[in-house]
Amino acid sequence: MKKHILITGAGIAGLAAANFLAQQGHRVTLVDRSSSFSKAGFLISLKSFGVKIMDELGLTQALKAASSPSETVDFVETDETIIQSIAYDKMNENIERSVLISRGGLHEVLHDAIKSDVEILFDTTLVQVNEKGDYAEVKLSNGKTLCVDLIIVSEGLRSATRQQYFKDVQFEDFNMLYVGGRLKRYHHKKVGAFKIYIDVDKMLSIYPIAEDEIAIQCYIRSFENLNSLRNCAASILKNAFGNYNAEVNQLLGSLLDEGLFFIDKMGMVHTSNLVNGRMVLLGDAGYCPTALSGMGASLSIYGAKALAHFIASNTDDLGIACQKYNHLMQPVITKFQDNAKNNALSFLPENPFHLAKFVAKFRNASFSDVQKIMTDPIILTKDQENFILD
Repeated sequence: MKKHILITGAGIAGLAAANFLAQQGHRVTLVDRSSSFSKAGFLISLKSFGVKIMDELGLTQALKAASSPSETVDFVETDETIIQSIAYDKMNENIERSVLISRGGLHEVLHDAIKSDVEILFDTTLVQVNEKGDYAEVKLSNGKTLCVDLIIVSEGLRSATRQQYFKDVQFEDFNMLYVGGRLKRYHHKKVGAFKIYIDVDKMLSIYPIAEDEIAIQCYIRSFENLNSLRNCAASILKNAFGNYNAEVNQLLGSLLDEGLFFIDKMGMVHTSNLVNGRMVLLGDAGYCPTALSGMGASLSIYGAKALAHFIASNTDDLGIACQKYNHLMQPVITKFQDNAKNNALSFLPENPFHLAKFVAKFRNASFSDVQKIMTDPIILTKDQENFILD
């Protein structure tokens, strides 16, 4: 029997789940607090199994059309001395190639694939849930009341629904500030040739993604609360990177003056159970691994496929489907959250001694060592790929 499934939050996880569930023939209602979709957004890298799953959805061509070139990356010291140079083609010889795309661009690819197959309600949020035994009654902010079989909560890191209905969840402040943005301007840099500055307590990435556009991402260790940081982007970037070369400072200044940028503090979500009755957490709402895992988007898409897989094989008992999903996801979540913590220690060293130690080790690493550092942590086991439970 086909089900009526409500998805709250039309980000990467919610849209991916909508794609899979619509293909299975379920009635899907998708709600999102935004007024519409936008192609704007900071860059993300879709890697490994995330790219493979997009191919399974039949979205490879659309994904490629919306992506930006990525050819090489130079990790450098603040004085421009190269630590390690990596060619993406060679690095990804044995895994799916990474795809560089804006978050909004990936949203659009996933949205366009199902916009005529699901009901999408913008400017709408979930207000109240009342479980009635074999269904849930849901009140929405637009005044509508729905009776649904399952509610998938995919509202992102700071999900209001999770905070209201999932009490056994811990939010971990990752003590890392993220500033990401895009600047429209012609430049002399080679498109697809990226540069990442490694420094104490911070990392700065510069991505020439088109002849007339540069994307910039910054990670800065910070123990201040988010509210005190939101309106201080200029002073934060100046304090962090003011001693870098004039070109870097000009780029950062132009980003703040003319570009589109986003500032947020990163966090992780921890819970031993992603399920509460007829509600289930998906994506960053349930297990954000932070951007430093490099796998947030792929993990959201994987979780969507896993949940849809168990729903398809347990349609008559969604409770069992959700518990199997939870059982599968827990070790995968731990893996990528641990990866993020390890990456933070390595690529954002906490003091000059750790910086010098990392730079020396990374500079002297062989190609196979670098490949192990960059690709081994983003691979799933065969059982995990095939949703085989232990």
